[in-house]
Amino acid sequence: MQATDTPSLRLINRIARASAWMGGIALMGSALMISIDLLLRRLFGFSMGGADEIAGYVLAIVSAWAFPIALLRRSHLRVDILYSRLSLKPRVGLDLLALAGMALFVGTLLFHVGAVLWDSIVYRSISTTPLQVPQWVPQSLWFAGYLFFASTILVLGYNSLMQLRQQRWAAANALIGINSVEEEIEEESRSSHAATTREGR
Repeated sequence: MQATDTPSLRLINRIARASAWMGGIALMGSALMISIDLLLRRLFGFSMGGADEIAGYVLAIVSAWAFPIALLRRSHLRVDILYSRLSLKPRVGLDLLALAGMALFVGTLLFHVGAVLWDSIVYRSISTTPLQVPQWVPQSLWFAGYLFFASTILVLGYNSLMQLRQQRWAAANALIGINSVEEEIEEESRSSHAATTREGR
């Protein structure tokens, strides 16, 4: 077991992977629904109705649920011109600062998203479309995505601080740092090898 492999991180990773798969399926379903709607309009002159509205909900929800997996895989973008030239300890310090800034931003976002959801519940808001979707339904999933993102940040921050408490600077960097060029090459090699293996079967 790796030093960074804790029960909380395993749980967060499992949920993030499941949400990524579900989000991918939902996006493919939305794309299929819109394609069918376009064909019906083109060929038969009528529409299913609501395809674009549902796709909008799916995009917002999937985006919120996709942020945690990007953070856990360290695939979010950062400007690393100075970062890559620093030694390990200053890099970890900047990583913690970046994580704290992200926590502040997501906390603010979560507060406002929660306010929107609460207003929809209190006023029983529905969409001004033929579907008349109760707005609390998609907004609850949207809010849950940001709530999970905030939870992911807290779990990563806590585990990183626990690693630093034991002077495991490299382990903390492996949790919240930027992927090095070597790590990115290794990840691409693993993905290519896995794809080749599947094709060979």
